Amino acid sequence: MDNHRSPRIEHSASDSHAGPRKYMSKGRRACDFCRSRKSACQIEVAPPCRMCRAHGQRCEFTDRVVRKKRRIAQPEGGEHVAAWQQAPRPSDTDLLWPQSLDFLSMSLPESGFPHVLSAEDRSMLGVGSNQESNDQLHGAFVSGPENADQFTLDDLMLGIYGGKTPSDIYQGTGDGHNSLDHATLTSQLCGLTGDMDPYVLRHYQFNDKSEFAFSKLAIRRVEEGRVPVQFMLSKPELSADSRSQTDLRNGSHASETPSRSDEIVPQEVGERLIELFFRFINPQFPVLSETNKPSPQTSPTHLLAAIYSITQPFTLFDDYLSIELAYSPPSPQTLTNIAWRSLNDEISEPTIRSVQTSLILLLQPCKNPLLLESPLKWSLLGLTVSMAQTLGLYLDPTAWNLPAEEIETRKRLSWLVWSVDKWLAFSLGRPNHISRNDWLITDLNPSNDATDHSNESYATHFAKLTNILDTVLTELYSVRSVSILATDSQRTISTARPIMQTLDEWHKSCSSQIDIAHNQNDADLSNGSASLHIAFHAVRILVFRALLRPFNQLNSRLTPDGENSEEWLAARTQIRRSALAEVTSILNLISSFRQEHYQAFWAPWSKTCFALVTNLLLLLSVTSDRGTGSSEMSQQPSPEETAVNEYMECRQVLDRARAIFRLHAKTLDMIRFALLRIDAVFWIGWERVLGYK
Repeated sequence: MDNHRSPRIEHSASDSHAGPRKYMSKGRRACDFCRSRKSACQIEVAPPCRMCRAHGQRCEFTDRVVRKKRRIAQPEGGEHVAAWQQAPRPSDTDLLWPQSLDFLSMSLPESGFPHVLSAEDRSMLGVGSNQESNDQLHGAFVSGPENADQFTLDDLMLGIYGGKTPSDIYQGTGDGHNSLDHATLTSQLCGLTGDMDPYVLRHYQFNDKSEFAFSKLAIRRVEEGRVPVQFMLSKPELSADSRSQTDLRNGSHASETPSRSDEIVPQEVGERLIELFFRFINPQFPVLSETNKPSPQTSPTHLLAAIYSITQPFTLFDDYLSIELAYSPPSPQTLTNIAWRSLNDEISEPTIRSVQTSLILLLQPCKNPLLLESPLKWSLLGLTVSMAQTLGLYLDPTAWNLPAEEIETRKRLSWLVWSVDKWLAFSLGRPNHISRNDWLITDLNPSNDATDHSNESYATHFAKLTNILDTVLTELYSVRSVSILATDSQRTISTARPIMQTLDEWHKSCSSQIDIAHNQNDADLSNGSASLHIAFHAVRILVFRALLRPFNQLNSRLTPDGENSEEWLAARTQIRRSALAEVTSILNLISSFRQEHYQAFWAPWSKTCFALVTNLLLLLSVTSDRGTGSSEMSQQPSPEETAVNEYMECRQVLDRARAIFRLHAKTLDMIRFALLRIDAVFWIGWERVLGYK
């Protein structure tokens, strides 16, 4: 695997005293970003150029030109690219891996959104065009409550060792081990695909009880092997909302809740809320039929209550509801409780409407933006799959002697159950309920009654992305796959290669068919393309996490037996470099969000999609080799200096990610959860969490 230097580096020494060049020959061509903008590429000493620094871009030269081979001059002392980005080169032969790693950078995804930040954004993000701004960004490493975003400093994860923690109320079994089964605590497995990566958590500084405690939850380590296993232990108050939603008792609390949705939502209001559902939610997730819309007079209570509840955030976009419900909106909590209680009465005899209600409840984001989904949603998903199987939705009804509309409804709901199962399994880090071998409808065909072709295209692309996600979950994250691939880097690369190629093809197709450009005529319409692209990047991050797994074992400094040391290190370096480039691409995408993206419907798993960004940066930071020495005699940086360069760059990108998340979190609640996860580490202190500065 060849490692090409930037075509600009070989001239850096001779140009370092001459200032910015006025003429750019073919041998001194511009970087990718400047070439795309047809701008002058001004590099004073070494990349990044002025334009890339100003816009927060990676200064790369991947679009290479073919030219005669010549000896590459070595840069003089102090003038070189960060050495950790230069993968070790095999001496005589190419890498002996099953396939090369070129697929990682074959077509690094570029957002369809503009990558241009305003001056105000650059100021807030600490992304400037001079060394002073870089120093300010580096200064953000200081942790502590005074530097944290106050609206995320919820007592959910803060106040470590202050007051009682789960450990204080824990009781041992007498054999030296603490049980996970405790009446006052809830334990949840930290899954490999979720927002809390076990390969990151293994670096936490656990106490003598194998716990790392926050205020209302703790991480409990139960295994430190090649596939680490941890549980999240939480206090009862974190699941209070879920318990109130499913409270079916006949006590005084239940009697205070209306039994019908029309008792709190008038008919006219209900009709408008249904229209909002078709405007904001149904285009992305076609739960309901355009030709057979629900009616407040005839539809079941559980379906109406679920629709009314999930559409509450969008009432401002209706001229009548924006005033009618301004001071006394119906309680989403009450509506959800009505839906649960009414749905419970039909569980023994499920119907198509029952499945539709369950899907809407599954799609509804958690009321608290600082919490992920509770175990309740995973249980509801199991119930939904069971009802769908009872109704035969796992079969293909195309040839059945049923009305055409009913056949289309069955196929559409079958695909939705399949898709929601995959995305919630990813988000919560669980094995999915449905196997492809036992489910026939895994693709969404264009509906005959569809009138909005852009929305149809959105759902079609989401269906294709869901199938790629299923492949990732099956081939890279199933229990058996992980047991084989956890320490086998070559086989992991062979498995990931076709998946990344498929993702690259999906991205090219999606970018060419879905219009995500700003249209002033449609400025008042929601645009769900942002959530689709964020989901795409989340799947790519899952692949990178799997690729990094065998290189992130506790003894990763020792290359596996039978593998060439230089080749193994070269593969590790290239994967890490590509993973960091992936994060940069996502940050550019988030920076370009517009108002129509904020007001669109975001599915609940979007929280995990955002959290994966900072989690990957945290993983790259904690697994980078942090050297302490230096080599003054050599012009090339020592391995220790190379490691420090890598670690510092990961930390800088992590701070940039936190700044970007803060900028957008107050407009898009989905980001607040990801920000809370990473801010908690800095609030407690990087050294206290990870054991080093």
